[in-house]
Amino acid sequence: MTRRSRRRLGCAEMYFYWTADCRKPRRLKAPDGGELLQAASGERHSLLLLSNHRVYSCGDNSLGQLGQKRKQNTERPEQVQSLATLHVDLVSCGKEHSIAVSHKGRVFAWGAGSNGQLGIGECKDINLMPTKIEFPDDIKIIQVSCGHYHSLALSEDGQVFSWGSNSQGQLGLGKNFSSQASPQKVKSLEGIPLAQVAAGGTHSFALSLTGTSFGWGSNSVGQLALSGEKAKAVKIHKPYSIGALKSLGVVYISCGYEHTAVLTQDEKVFTFGDSSGQLQHSPQSERRGPQLVEGIDGPVSMIECGSYHTLAYVYTTGQVVSIGHGPSLTSNLTHQEAPAENSGVTCLLSAKDLVNIQVKDIFAGTFANFATTHRVSDPRSTSVSMKILPEINRINQSLVQKWIAAKRKKEREEAEREIKTIFSSSACLTASFLKKRDPVEKNFIDVDLKMARDVFKKLAEVPWISSLIITCLQNKIIKELPYNSLHQDALLVFLLLPECPMMQDPRNFWETLTVEFAKAIYKMNTESFEFLQKCWKSLDISSLSALVQMLKNTIITAISQLRHPDLMTQDQPSLKVLLEVMKRVHKVNHRLPTSTFIINELSAILNFIVEEKKLFLKYTNQSDTMAPQGSMRPELLTLRVRRSHLVEDALRQLGQAENSDLRKPLTVEFINEVSAKSAGVSSEFFHYVFEEMTDPKYGMFVYPEKSSKMWFPVNPKFEKKRYFLFGILCGLSLSNLKVAKLPFPLALYKKLLKKKTTLEDLKELSFPLGKSLQEVLNCKAGDVEELYIYFSIHWDQEDVDLIPNGISEPVNQTNRQQYVSKCVDYIFNTSVKTSYEEFHRGFYTVCNQDIIRQFHPEELMKAIIGNADCDWEQFENNSLYEEEYHKAHPTILLFWKAFHELTSDEKKKFLLFLTGCDRFHIEGLQFDGIRFRCPQTFSEEDNPRSLTCHNILDLPKYSTMGRMKEALQVIINNNKGFASWT
Repeated sequence: MTRRSRRRLGCAEMYFYWTADCRKPRRLKAPDGGELLQAASGERHSLLLLSNHRVYSCGDNSLGQLGQKRKQNTERPEQVQSLATLHVDLVSCGKEHSIAVSHKGRVFAWGAGSNGQLGIGECKDINLMPTKIEFPDDIKIIQVSCGHYHSLALSEDGQVFSWGSNSQGQLGLGKNFSSQASPQKVKSLEGIPLAQVAAGGTHSFALSLTGTSFGWGSNSVGQLALSGEKAKAVKIHKPYSIGALKSLGVVYISCGYEHTAVLTQDEKVFTFGDSSGQLQHSPQSERRGPQLVEGIDGPVSMIECGSYHTLAYVYTTGQVVSIGHGPSLTSNLTHQEAPAENSGVTCLLSAKDLVNIQVKDIFAGTFANFATTHRVSDPRSTSVSMKILPEINRINQSLVQKWIAAKRKKEREEAEREIKTIFSSSACLTASFLKKRDPVEKNFIDVDLKMARDVFKKLAEVPWISSLIITCLQNKIIKELPYNSLHQDALLVFLLLPECPMMQDPRNFWETLTVEFAKAIYKMNTESFEFLQKCWKSLDISSLSALVQMLKNTIITAISQLRHPDLMTQDQPSLKVLLEVMKRVHKVNHRLPTSTFIINELSAILNFIVEEKKLFLKYTNQSDTMAPQGSMRPELLTLRVRRSHLVEDALRQLGQAENSDLRKPLTVEFINEVSAKSAGVSSEFFHYVFEEMTDPKYGMFVYPEKSSKMWFPVNPKFEKKRYFLFGILCGLSLSNLKVAKLPFPLALYKKLLKKKTTLEDLKELSFPLGKSLQEVLNCKAGDVEELYIYFSIHWDQEDVDLIPNGISEPVNQTNRQQYVSKCVDYIFNTSVKTSYEEFHRGFYTVCNQDIIRQFHPEELMKAIIGNADCDWEQFENNSLYEEEYHKAHPTILLFWKAFHELTSDEKKKFLLFLTGCDRFHIEGLQFDGIRFRCPQTFSEEDNPRSLTCHNILDLPKYSTMGRMKEALQVIINNNKGFASWT
């Protein structure tokens, strides 16, 4: 709709009034010399709101609808005395009840109330005096609209309330609700940035700021404009998005008894429903959808429905026209009757009636109509009169500046109230950043995310504002996110919140903000989430990055929280949700590099699996004499093994263990060497057991080429149970945070996570074979046939057909991709099905499948095999010194000089001596370093010793570089076996 001017005009100097029996308008002045600001009409009564914000009433008062303390009717308007002290901004009339709204948003009702339409908490046939309606939290109401026997209200924070009769579902509360005598929140509209509510006879509408129309209630004659299967519905019990109206660009809706009219952006009028309110004749009258009203001579800027007709203001000609004809004033109309008069477009006010004046507003009732006017000083003025409705609160640039500049107490209090209202409402927040409506652009992301980012950034820089916003988000918006809304407008808040830096505030982390935001997404129904996914796919890089970083930072914080035993249990489900949402974002990502989603800290997720185990181990490390006699001792999984029969002893005991035992904290005791109290023993156990079982000479796995990765054999020489037990060992090392030197390719971790293996994985396992298959794919047309390749493969010393009679099926240009895929599938899946499945079963007998599958394959690989590389400089910097030692001590200087001269392999052997393992867990010992001690009983002749469970090195005070190097070589070359030290 093209607007030449949106300036709000002053109060009307005079008004026109006409009725169904007297179509000629009467030119009147408002009572008591005032000016008419607004009018409303029911079936046989009217309310007049003057410029002094006093309310007058006239007409039928048989049910108290005039608010005059008596039942007597009156032809001349009289002031409603009980409202005299109020500054009234809005009036509305139902069939036989009345409502007024004060400047402070307080609502008062009077008249007929047998159906609860007064909202005063009880159903009274007659209520002579205006009574205040109570709303939750005393919220400020900015709009009301009365239907025949029900009422609607819109609050400043975007909530819709309904009360009164619900015979046709017109309250929008659902099927199981009867009539309501007090305001009820229409929950289906939560989060939608609404512009207007409109009530009809037994149907209702709401219009969003994006132009989406929502209808509910009776559809008996098509007054909801439903289409498709829904068109057959007689009634709708909850707000439903009206698709037939979306493309029209609706800017205003008005409801009659059984018809509805809408005004569009391009200044046209469409009507639907009962034919008495629209210009439709047979056979078109049978059509239930919105119909363009023809015969209006010019663009329209205002419409208003009476019960059985529609008024429209044609601003270019100054005409007020009536679409359809209502009943005569003297008729005894029942709602089952349709008006008998012919429908058409009738001019009620023309240019000759409006010399030097212009229509300001129009109002329609069942029988009475009003048009307010104002004087035009310049006949050439291009200003256009239009309906100006109170709007829900929203942010704009001037408001932001006002908040930032607020210093005085009153200014601060007002700013706080405004911030609380907006940042406690998804609807207000969304309304604040809506893009300008464009009928041409079909972008379904209706919010300006860049504008939101800029505004949030400014507000975040002011501490008191930032703190208040966090509180509001925490207490309201995050708790009430409309995650299951059927309406797309309500879901736009899920795009806005990641732009807000306050979402990442660490306070009360687990109960609020990003975690609850992720939980809301996790709980979305399919339809809602599909819309969100569609939006994610269309986000620009900066917005998508903001979302990913918000989730990523929260996950990292979550991982750090898992290190606290008292938080461990409550945090696990939250972390799982965060990871799942991150995975969903990654799935639709087509713009950010994959590395953006990699979380190096993710391996620490395993801490929660073993945290309790560590506590048990710590308890058992205490002296037995410290435990009271008869006290309960924590249960452990203890392996007692001989070094000479390491694999045999370990597998025998694991095979005899119950599944529940395998999830207990693990301790290992080397018989005749060290007690089971040292965590370093477990590290050494895993190091050597995996070293033996993965040795090519052991024969459990195959190595396609020398120094290649290993894989499962086609024909295993061991029984399948051994692969099950090997899977248990791998699971135990992971769940107990002990790294395992397993030379598997990435393909293994893909299979554990149910990811598809590829030719790239085969190249990692067997580069020559992978390279030759790549060459097959790269061959030019016609060259493949010259290679004389068939659908068979030589693998693990066997020739195998990839398809039935594959040795006779040549590979050609057409089927070469199929051939390569068959090769990859055979090696990684078909040929190893039995042994791998046993390994898989063993691994997940120990590990939690739901948690493990939150990893990417690369992350899981790092978590299991650790980090073979180390920043040795950082390793030195993070080391600690006790007793006499310090960083500049001569012996320490000698140690580090000698250490850095060692080869990489020698350093790893030293690490094995110190920790029981020659590599770092992904969290990394490089972050912990060495704890140096200086035993007083040691002399230079003694060699160093280690306490592996604490990474402690007891280092004698060597005075020469020669002795230091000699001592290091001794421990490097004799790093097997443990002695128990305190």
